[in-house]
Amino acid sequence: MILKSFRTRDLILIAVFAAVGLAIKPIVSPISKSISAPLMLPGGSFAGGFYMMWLSLAVLSTKKLGSGTLFGVLQALVVLIQGSFGNHGALSLLTYTVPGLVADALAIIMRYRGGLLQHLVLTSFANITGVLIMAIVIFKHPPLMIGVSVSTALVSGIAGGYLSYLIHYELRKYKLCA
Repeated sequence: MILKSFRTRDLILIAVFAAVGLAIKPIVSPISKSISAPLMLPGGSFAGGFYMMWLSLAVLSTKKLGSGTLFGVLQALVVLIQGSFGNHGALSLLTYTVPGLVADALAIIMRYRGGLLQHLVLTSFANITGVLIMAIVIFKHPPLMIGVSVSTALVSGIAGGYLSYLIHYELRKYKLCA
């Protein structure tokens, strides 16, 4: 079973980061929409980097294969069970899990270094992946809107990746993670 490769501390970190990622959505979403709506930018793309930074933290704090996927599945199950914010029914399994798969794949390619570049890349690509799934599968946006959404997701992902790096740096300083 895949969970055997995780230490208890790894599972706790993944669960905490997943919970915080879901807990901040109702706080960040209205704030981001108040900024993005007047600029005519998609709100989810604009705020996504701040949601996906927790995914990057889970992957890079545990440095274990499957951390991102487990993070995504855990969030999807909580959203499905709770019927909470951002629930798109069974498609939530896709919208939460696939960015985790992407983050896992990129972390393997980049060898789990945990530096600033890796945080930026993981957060940005996870955010872009989530935005593409939402824009194409759920909202069926036209190509121009998809381009705007992806561009916004990239900028947001860079900001979230930088915050992820700063948090990870502090956690490592106190030996709370890998």
